[in-house]
Amino acid sequence: MAKSKILGVVGGMGPLASAEFVKTIYEYSLGGQEQDSPVVLMNSDPTFPDRTQSLLKGESEPLLSKLIEALNCLRELGASKMVICCITIHYLLPKLPAELRSRIISLIDVILEQVAKDRRKRLLISTVGARKLGIYERHARWNEVKDRIVLPDEKDQNLIHNEIIYQVKRNRDIICLAPILESLLLKYDLDSFIAGCTEIHLFSKYLISSGNEAHLGCIDPLITIAKELAQGRNSIETEGDIILTTAKM
Repeated sequence: MAKSKILGVVGGMGPLASAEFVKTIYEYSLGGQEQDSPVVLMNSDPTFPDRTQSLLKGESEPLLSKLIEALNCLRELGASKMVICCITIHYLLPKLPAELRSRIISLIDVILEQVAKDRRKRLLISTVGARKLGIYERHARWNEVKDRIVLPDEKDQNLIHNEIIYQVKRNRDIICLAPILESLLLKYDLDSFIAGCTEIHLFSKYLISSGNEAHLGCIDPLITIAKELAQGRNSIETEGDIILTTAKM
């Protein structure tokens, strides 16, 4: 481990999404010598309170306390950069101690960086909490990219939250859920979406494995990070790498 920088992952929110992210890292990184792959530590704790419910009720302190505890655990084990596998909880990034916040690879930073690269419009697939808390809108780059992000109406937002995201959390087959997402893209006359919730990472992987990626585009910050790690091999702090990004919210 002394030869490698260590990536820490705060997982469990939900468990399938964060476990799939670690799998994705190695799917992109393996191919040469196994020993050149990234060193990853994951703290998977499904006992985090529901982020949408807690934050919308103003009950942020238990969440913040558990988040700080998880990040400190990874830091003490040697993680130099950390990914929090829940976008809704990114609302609390400004409340983190500066030393911890400087280590965070913000998924929102990664998403908006990718959106800024072209003029294509994409449907934002996120939790009700992320939408009502204005997590994307409060970001420093929102005004730069907002014309490329399509926000679903209230009815469709609730559909996304309850019938897609929370069904993924319950381990429902992605094949059964994919038609819901496809119908939403058709409704908004779009051919691309943003994985604005880490559960949607499983949809991104499904698109790749099924070959549908060719006609349905997706910005997935977890795939972006995995690809950048693969390019850097066993170093996660290569100069100019997107994963040097730290929280700007």
